[in-house]
Amino acid sequence: MKHIGTKEIRTERLLLRRFTLNDAEPMFNNWANDPNVTEYLTWQPHGNISVTKDVLKDWVGSYEKDNYYHWGIVVEATGELIGSIGTVLQDDKIEMVHIGYCIGKKWWRQGYVSEALAALIKFFFEEVYMNRIESRHDPRNPNSGKVMIKCGMKYEGHMRQADWSNQGICDAANYALLAKDYFRKPLPTKIVEVLYRCADKSDIDAVTDLLCELYEMEHGELLDENKTHFSDRRQGFFLAFAGDKPIGVAHVSLRNDYVNGTELGGTCGYLEAIYVKPEYRLNGIAVALIRLCEKWAKENGCREFASDCPLHNIESYRFHLHIGFVETERCIFFRKDI
Repeated sequence: MKHIGTKEIRTERLLLRRFTLNDAEPMFNNWANDPNVTEYLTWQPHGNISVTKDVLKDWVGSYEKDNYYHWGIVVEATGELIGSIGTVLQDDKIEMVHIGYCIGKKWWRQGYVSEALAALIKFFFEEVYMNRIESRHDPRNPNSGKVMIKCGMKYEGHMRQADWSNQGICDAANYALLAKDYFRKPLPTKIVEVLYRCADKSDIDAVTDLLCELYEMEHGELLDENKTHFSDRRQGFFLAFAGDKPIGVAHVSLRNDYVNGTELGGTCGYLEAIYVKPEYRLNGIAVALIRLCEKWAKENGCREFASDCPLHNIESYRFHLHIGFVETERCIFFRKDI
C-alpha cells in the first residue's frame, strides 16, 4: 500500500479533482441542498450555503494528508461540478477503502457515477495498492447498487438494520471487490475474426442448434417453433460465424403489447434470446449481435429496445447493465393447476 493523496483523475467524460473553497456555490446549488439527493444518505441537506462552506473548509484542509481521498466530479464538456466521490472509511491493516458518492439529481441515470467509481477502483488498486474496495447502500435505493454491480463489485450480503440513513435505521446491502479479482482479467477463450449476418430460412438448422444449447431443448422441439418465426416478418435472427461455423445467435422481435418499463408507446424491439458458444465468449460477439438487433428494431420503427433475464442469472444481469439496459421492475409470476 502506498498512499499518494487525492490526485487529479480524468475519464472519458469527467474530471475528478480536489475541491476548493470556490466550489461552495455549485456544490450547494447542484446537490448539497437537495433532499432528493440525501434521502438515503447519512448527512442532512445543507440548509444554507454557510454549511457548505464549513464542510469545504474541512475537506480542503484535509488534503494535506496523503491518506485523504475525496474528489469533486466535474463534467469536462460543461465544466459543471455535479457531485462528490471518495473514501468514507479506511482500514490500513487490511488495506481497505470504503467508497461513498453522490451527484445532483439533474445528472442521474447518465452513467456519471459508474464512470467515476470505475476510475477510483482502478486508482486504488493500481496506484495505491489497496487489497479491498467496498461500498454499501440502503436497499430502498437500488440504483446505487446497480452502480456497484456495473463496476464489477460483488454482492456480499444483506445486513438487517445494520445502518442508518435519513430514513432512519435501515438495512445495508454490501458490495466489494478484491485486488486478486480485479487483476484476474479474463481473456477470450478463442480469439477469432467474426462475421455477422441476418439469418434467412436456409439457416434455420444453425439457429435452432444454437438456441437448443441455450434452452437445453431437443432440436425437433424447437424446430417447428422456429419455422413459424422465420415466416413472421416481426421476428428476426442474426448469426455470428467463425469461418463457416455458426458460433452465436440473437433472436429479436417486434412487440406491440405492453413491455414492462417502456415509456414511448408504439412498437418496441425485444431481445428474445442471445447465445454465444462458451469457447468463443469475451470477444464482444454478444454485444455486436445485440447492436444488430437494435439496428433492425430501429429500422422497423421502434424507439425503445427491451429484454429480460432470470433473477438468478447474475451473469446475464450484469451483461445487460454493461451494454446500457436499465432495470425497470422485479416481479414474481405464479401459476397453479385448476
